[in-house]
Amino acid sequence: MLLPRHRPSRVWLVLITAFLSLFTMITVPASAAPDSTSKIEESVTEALEAKDSADFWVYFTEQADLSGPSRITDWNDRGQAVLDALRGTADRVQAAARADLEAARADYQSFFIANALHVRGGTTALAESLANRSEVASILASHTYSLPSPQPADPQGSVNAVEWGLSAINADDVWSGFGVQGEGIVVGNIDSGVQFDHPALAAKYRGNTGAGTFDHNYNWFDPSRVCAGGTPCDNNGHGTHTMGTMVGGDGANQIGVAPGARWIAAKGCESNSCSEAALLASGQWMLAPTDSTNANPRPDLRPHVVNNSWGSSNGGAVDLWYSATVNAWRAAGIFPSFSNGNAGPNCNTSGSPGDYSASYSSGAFDINGVIASFSSRGPGQNGDVKPNLAAPGVSVRSSIPGNGYAANSGTSMASPHTSGTVALMWSSAPTLVGDIARTEELLNDTAVDVDNLTCGGTADDNNVFGEGKLDAYAAVDRSPRGPVGTLAGTITDSATGTPISGARVDLVGPSNRSLLTTAAGAYTSTLPVGDYTVTASAFGYGRVSGTVTVTDGQAATHDVALTAQSRATVSGVVRSDTGAAVANATVRIAPGPIPAVTTGADGSYSISNVPHGDYQLTASAGGCSDPRTQALTVDGAETVDLVLPSRSDSFGHRCRLEAASYVEGDTPVTLTGDDAATSVALPFDFFFYGNTYRDAHLATNGHVNFLARSTAYANAAIPGTTAPNAALYPFWDDLLIDASSRVMTKTIGTAPNRDFVIEWRNATFYQATTTRVDIETVLSENGEISYRYRNLDTANPRETGNSATVGIENATGTVALQYSLNSSVLADAQAIRFIPPASGVLTGNVTDANDTLPVAGAIIRALNGTTEVARTTSAADGTYRLRLLAADYTLEVAKQNYVTSSAPLTLDGDVTANIALDTPRAELNTTGLTFLAEAGQLRTATLPLRSTSELSLDYTLTNGASWLWAVPGTASVKPGTSQNLVVRVDPIGLVPGVHDSTVTLATNAGRTPTLTVPVRLVVPEYRKGINVGGPGLTDRNTDVWVDDQRWEPGGFGYLSGGPVVTTRKAIAGTDDDALFQSQRESAGGYRFDLLPAGTYQVQLNFAELTAFQPVGKRVFDVSINGTKVLPNYDIAARVGTLTADVHEFWVTVPEGGSIAIELAALRGKKPPVLNAVRVTHRPDRTS
Repeated sequence: MLLPRHRPSRVWLVLITAFLSLFTMITVPASAAPDSTSKIEESVTEALEAKDSADFWVYFTEQADLSGPSRITDWNDRGQAVLDALRGTADRVQAAARADLEAARADYQSFFIANALHVRGGTTALAESLANRSEVASILASHTYSLPSPQPADPQGSVNAVEWGLSAINADDVWSGFGVQGEGIVVGNIDSGVQFDHPALAAKYRGNTGAGTFDHNYNWFDPSRVCAGGTPCDNNGHGTHTMGTMVGGDGANQIGVAPGARWIAAKGCESNSCSEAALLASGQWMLAPTDSTNANPRPDLRPHVVNNSWGSSNGGAVDLWYSATVNAWRAAGIFPSFSNGNAGPNCNTSGSPGDYSASYSSGAFDINGVIASFSSRGPGQNGDVKPNLAAPGVSVRSSIPGNGYAANSGTSMASPHTSGTVALMWSSAPTLVGDIARTEELLNDTAVDVDNLTCGGTADDNNVFGEGKLDAYAAVDRSPRGPVGTLAGTITDSATGTPISGARVDLVGPSNRSLLTTAAGAYTSTLPVGDYTVTASAFGYGRVSGTVTVTDGQAATHDVALTAQSRATVSGVVRSDTGAAVANATVRIAPGPIPAVTTGADGSYSISNVPHGDYQLTASAGGCSDPRTQALTVDGAETVDLVLPSRSDSFGHRCRLEAASYVEGDTPVTLTGDDAATSVALPFDFFFYGNTYRDAHLATNGHVNFLARSTAYANAAIPGTTAPNAALYPFWDDLLIDASSRVMTKTIGTAPNRDFVIEWRNATFYQATTTRVDIETVLSENGEISYRYRNLDTANPRETGNSATVGIENATGTVALQYSLNSSVLADAQAIRFIPPASGVLTGNVTDANDTLPVAGAIIRALNGTTEVARTTSAADGTYRLRLLAADYTLEVAKQNYVTSSAPLTLDGDVTANIALDTPRAELNTTGLTFLAEAGQLRTATLPLRSTSELSLDYTLTNGASWLWAVPGTASVKPGTSQNLVVRVDPIGLVPGVHDSTVTLATNAGRTPTLTVPVRLVVPEYRKGINVGGPGLTDRNTDVWVDDQRWEPGGFGYLSGGPVVTTRKAIAGTDDDALFQSQRESAGGYRFDLLPAGTYQVQLNFAELTAFQPVGKRVFDVSINGTKVLPNYDIAARVGTLTADVHEFWVTVPEGGSIAIELAALRGKKPPVLNAVRVTHRPDRTS
């Protein structure tokens, strides 16, 4: 049972770290049921008073007994038993409340994991009715919370290419020492989503079925349907980051604790917000993942560990709203890992749910082992020590959307380290899987104690570090992995006995390992028992192999002495593929710690003291040549000449050196000073790395980019994902445009052969203001780029590029052609031209195949196989333009609700392709419907919906008010056919007046996907109809007409009696014959008193009941409130006999006023008659 407590005030901390801040709660009574009013949270009552409806939660007292299921050992059976117990309890306990909701036609969702109902748009009466049920514990408000974007942190160094946090918990030692990386374990996170195809995560996604295909069923859950097409996404970045810390890695980026584990995810946070409904639905899904339709739950596919890097900052209060979910996870064997919160450094700041006794929460420490100031401190629920332990959480580098990496800080970053460690433990010791208590015990016992008593506790267990700092290696080592022993030894030089540091020791046996020796030449590893082959090797020494047996609980020793190899010199000449010697080329030999050398002016190099052995010899010179690598066996002095091939990048850009004239700019640009930037419009569209740009962003520091202004002054190697990108680097250095310098531009030539010059004239250096250079970039309309230089002093390395980057780079910082980096290779007489691969311009129009009008916003993609090469969007007039490399493509044109067009395209020059997109089309009268009804009257109207295209029209109807509904809810209309939409209104519970709403038709039509029909319901405050001369009746519209009666003051009725005339003959012109088959002659008139103020509709029904009544025999005047409305009225002349004639008039009446209807006979004519009269208050009319 959930524990009762007072709800804390909803005051939330917006944290600068990535800790997701949320707040909700469940209150459940522990004693006799209170009255219904006390069960309803005050904020729910306030919301219902402010509006007619509100969203709220209904929580029930009874919780499922999970003690039995939790003791089942089989993973699949255990999960099913927990699911059955939860669903069975919810179905039984919620049955009556669900029936009430169904009867009220309420919109609601049931959650079995917490035995709760989420009601959307519930009324006061409904809330009170539910609260009156004894099984209901509370009615609580529904909330959604704003979240900050994750804040980047300063990156920290890696240790041996492993992120510092992994090294700090010794995760890399687990990989190397135990050969375990989390294999066989599935982790999940409830977060902002995950970029499923991120290079560090795609291979580990359980939905990755290979061959570039993915199956998101049971692997991804988006309860709020934020991500398009059911495909995982992360529109915040937080979830991708936390998942990366658990399992990420792409070789170069070792960011994940358990890179061998698989992952699934639930999007509990819609974007910068997290709703309670999404969080609870996500927790339920983790217990029993469902398919993409949220059906067919499979508890056997639940994750082993769920990471929750979110929570509330609720001070000393313990918010138990999520405790039922955590308890259910534990019962099913799912390890519940939580961040502890970012509300530190004060004590008593642990966040919920991390502060639950049932949750395992992590605090955060930095690279120096110091607790983070923001890391929340305990205690937690029942005075428990919180956090449970601390893990790396400051400047943690991990994956982010867009295939990138970034450092963030927060306990959000700490708990994934703990989650990944559990994956390592359970992977190494399968008997631990699902044994949460034993796992927690091992984590606690192996954590490194930190004596910090500022918030109470002991050196071993305190409310700052918890049990201490996470140690993944010790936790795995203490896990019940089976019989193990220890193997240790020392690697030495056979001639001198000197220990060899950094020697590699490869162990092959029951568990394979690769180890490196310490500075003392030592190695050690704990291994499963068995026979192993031990191979030792080191640079400059021969390889030696031997065998050893590891026995249970014993320490085996295997020392190895390696023999040093002879050494020799490797020399030669580096040339270009034209035969010219390449000066300043770098030549290196690998593997091994041999320093690289630089070629002389004649291209020669020499590397001495190279041990005999097999190597790769590489020469590189930057510029316009590619590196050249050649296999080499050194068994004496070696002479090796290397030829450098011409270079190109992976996109196809080539570069060449040429002589070109320097062209001065003629248009000044307002750009001066240090580290400044501005933007200029290009005179033509510039095609660069597959994208077309129309603006350039110039920086004082010798670079131009096409994305955004950048003042980056510290040059770096390219490619690199740090801004600037989509960039030209003619001379990226820390330059200064002072009073003696200028930035200029110039346009040369005519279309389509124009050039655009960007010149840094007489630029100086921030750290060398006496040195000046002229630099320019020339952009050609055909996509070529030329870098040119003037006044370079070849005797001054700074002027010739020894601190500059020169090259070009794509928009993502993943492809570049780097000519030089910090190399003195530039010269006045030498221009550098970058030449793109051949291309052409694809243009066309996108239209709607139905109306032939332009389609704006269509996505035009050029595909090479299934890989997108380029894309653009059609303009408002349907036109598009796309420059592409010359090649064969598939041209795909798509827009929501249109049939995607796909056709082959050969682009060998400029090509035009016009596309007409097919789409359904709906025809519906949307002028609106108006109903007039009183309580108890249901009104109905039909709207014909026609499909006027050659495609089926699918639609869904939604209603904008509780008094309005339309059917069918979801259906299809076949091409060329129609279907009637039925619209009904029910004014029950509505106050008199005008009520406006809409019926919305969401269709799959491209041109107008949403059709809205205004619906107005008029509820009169007064309506009285009299069946003159006849009995009371209800007409075909369910309107009530009372029997005739004499007027009394303050009432209604006829003013003077006269004979009643009736007939049984049929009356033409009406479906309500009974309203016209009786009449009163010489009635004198009718009066209605004490009317509410407003405009009234007066309806008068006439029929001449005397068959063959001659025209001109019965003629009379009709007046209302003294105004003649029907002068010389002759029924027979107007419509004939036995035929209905209905007249309506509008009258404005003050409060308490009357309506008097006078029937005045004309001299010599038959007396006037009236068959029925009705007076209706019309609040929708003003006159």
